[in-house]
Amino acid sequence: MTTSTQISTCTSTFTTGTSTVDYTPQYIELIQQFSSMNYTLTGTENGQGVSTSVSYTTTSPQPGIYNVTVPLVFSGTKVSYSFLVDSNNNTVLAYALAGMKMPSSSAKQSFDGVMSVFGTYYTYSNNLGFYESSQYFTNEGTTTKTFGTVSFPVTTYVAKSSNEAFSYCGFSGSITSYTLEVGTPPGTSLPFVVYVNFAGTENGYSVNVTLQLISMTIRG
Repeated sequence: MTTSTQISTCTSTFTTGTSTVDYTPQYIELIQQFSSMNYTLTGTENGQGVSTSVSYTTTSPQPGIYNVTVPLVFSGTKVSYSFLVDSNNNTVLAYALAGMKMPSSSAKQSFDGVMSVFGTYYTYSNNLGFYESSQYFTNEGTTTKTFGTVSFPVTTYVAKSSNEAFSYCGFSGSITSYTLEVGTPPGTSLPFVVYVNFAGTENGYSVNVTLQLISMTIRG
């Protein structure tokens, strides 16, 4: 039997830049606390293989100023972003794409978009309120896990139904299987998505993908 839910309110649309929430201070907090981070995204979407590595590294030439390098690798193709960030007033001063300086007026939007993948509550399509709903998902408990040299408690959520239909914020489809793991690393107030496995359909496409945090480094 297929059950379904319709959630009609969308308070933020991060990917279009029209969000009511300013994420930049949260991402700057992230780089202040963690000097590097690495995720992988693997699986299939509509029959096509997906293999992506996403990481960032930072240097701090002076107090409160950070150079952030983000090489994105999609199916073997690498695109590198670099940002100059001032944590004293939560601003993105400049950015470059593949070594080419880009307009500073778009630096903040680009920084927010690129950094959104690194595990905050806004990573997974802004839908975590739905995915953690006790009506549709089971809280499997909390255990401590290690990512590189950093360990912290992680809570696991699993879909109750093997054929759950959903419609939310422009996304619709059905869930064959779903597992989400969320935790808050030491030194930050940001809840992290450390693992997602989603199998089913989304907006008419068959999907079976896994997003996984591999490592993070606490800034020394």
